[in-house]
Amino acid sequence: MRSLFAAVLGLSLLGALLEASPTRAEELRPQLDDLVRHFGQVLFGDEYGLNTGSKVIAKWQGPVGFTVQGRATPQMGKMLGRHLGGLVPLTGLKFKQVKPGTPGPVIDLFFLKRKEMSLLSGANIDTKVIKRLTDDPTMVCFFLNWKKPQDRIVKAIVVVNVERDPAQINACLLEELTQVMGLPNDVDAYWPTLFKPLDTSQSWSRWDKLYIKTLYDPRLKPGMKPVDALFAARGIFAAALAKQP
Repeated sequence: MRSLFAAVLGLSLLGALLEASPTRAEELRPQLDDLVRHFGQVLFGDEYGLNTGSKVIAKWQGPVGFTVQGRATPQMGKMLGRHLGGLVPLTGLKFKQVKPGTPGPVIDLFFLKRKEMSLLSGANIDTKVIKRLTDDPTMVCFFLNWKKPQDRIVKAIVVVNVERDPAQINACLLEELTQVMGLPNDVDAYWPTLFKPLDTSQSWSRWDKLYIKTLYDPRLKPGMKPVDALFAARGIFAAALAKQP
């Protein structure tokens, strides 16, 4: 499986850098104040109420390994490669597939059947939390992440239900990989964004890309408190809105 995913990822990284996604004709333009407020809720909120949020700017701070475990199909491998490839130019991070158990910053991706998701266990994984997340029979996928210290994301897991429709898996995988980058919360908005609850987007809107790029902009330093981070983000958003048609 490793060589297959490594090849797929390499092709997807190249494709993501060469392919520009078209602007959606139906997009609504957010107001600056709304954009800043929403970004703060996405950045510092907590979707599950399980301490996945942060009180300061937290992000990956170097190359990130990833593992693929379970029942992933070649089609799912292409989805994963495409989404990780798209994150490269937005975050400036490098992603490399590694073996399970490899030390260092890593995202463990588990592709499991519905009944297997609730059995997930391992170091630092609270089985009560897993049960709470998997009790919902409609669950497509979920994520958890860990920080050490609070401004550095060092580990994450993404768990995917392989028995769901491919389109659902693709959309959910995109969202969870985006959220483990350090944007953990779902919040409603009047413009297109995958951070809306129950959103099924299979690609980032221009505003989603702006959020990811802003978080990984050097002006948002790890450890920044919300007031300082949002002040810096406001300047970035204002400049982006001035350039947008």
